[in-house]
Amino acid sequence: MFFLLSALLIAPHAGFARAPFDDIQSHQASADIEAVYEKGIMLGTGDNKFSPDEFVDRAQLAVCLVKTFDLNIDDLQFIKAPVPADLYDDVEDNSWYGKAAMITGYKNIFNTADRKFRPHETIARAEAASAIVDSFTAKKLSVVTTMMWPDYTDTTNLTQKQQSDISFVFNTGIMRYTGNEFRPDGKITRAELATILNQTLKTLAVATPVQAAEPGSSPASGDPAANPRM
Repeated sequence: MFFLLSALLIAPHAGFARAPFDDIQSHQASADIEAVYEKGIMLGTGDNKFSPDEFVDRAQLAVCLVKTFDLNIDDLQFIKAPVPADLYDDVEDNSWYGKAAMITGYKNIFNTADRKFRPHETIARAEAASAIVDSFTAKKLSVVTTMMWPDYTDTTNLTQKQQSDISFVFNTGIMRYTGNEFRPDGKITRAELATILNQTLKTLAVATPVQAAEPGSSPASGDPAANPRM
């Protein structure tokens, strides 16, 4: 049952006109949920439910990022056809998220160690921010933004990379929260992910390919692919 339900959460499906969910009508993220559903990035959990308040795990985010960014490993050469087991001991080759876990692994989207993908571990905001920035890097896309350092009081103890990634998703509007807290360890709900992914799609629409830097030149400001630490 868990396998089937998880697959339904993000399985691709095209051709739907309007999301058939009866639990999002009054939700503030309903428009974003509709948008990512129509694009086949996120689907429901069964019985006309989207379950907007359920938390997102690494497996679900991996599949959603692969679909949102159209990630693949076609540019890599392998002696044999790659399988998830080449990278991870906790991802079955025929699992519904296996291919996405493999792609994000080869593209360095998630931090992993000891051959563990940890597919059912819930995603935190800081991790999602970094995964999104790393997806832009993997696609070699540049986004020019007006750089402002977000006034979050709870990110000062994060690594420089994490702070830079949060700055990028803040300035692009992908993950921008009111108040002075980002809550980097806060879990992400399905509704929140729908909003994040829809904002990511809008950012992708204005992104441009990264140009090869000339010797001695510096990366463009606001370019996560060329300068992920900003």
